[in-house]
Amino acid sequence: MVEVKGSDRVSIDRNVHDYYIQLSRQSRSGPEDAPFLLMKDVFMWSVALGVERGKRRVVSGSREQIFRWDQFSQETDIPALKAIALAETGDVEVLVDEARILRIAEEFANEGIWELKTRLLDRQGKALWNLVDEVRG
Repeated sequence: MVEVKGSDRVSIDRNVHDYYIQLSRQSRSGPEDAPFLLMKDVFMWSVALGVERGKRRVVSGSREQIFRWDQFSQETDIPALKAIALAETGDVEVLVDEARILRIAEEFANEGIWELKTRLLDRQGKALWNLVDEVRG
């Protein structure tokens, strides 16, 4: 387990927490309505969409802590988050600063969740099939 200096909890804006619940099995819905197993999965897709848009949004105001750093996969999630942080900052020192990596990821996710909501929840049809359309897209 990697120890993060500062908080090791992943935070999101409280006003988007319901979208994380809706899109994950936390909602107790089936996979057609909640295509992501974990909130971590929603977070990682949101990060990717924030990066795709090239936008970050500071997590401000009321925060909701949705999971801990140690839920990230050492094989896939953490290397991806480090690569994103390195690309964003251009500073190799960021690779050893887990708190900074996490903050950058949270900001990309805070932007990306709005895009994920638009693509999966605001369109007609079930969220899973909207996700499949996006992946095929």
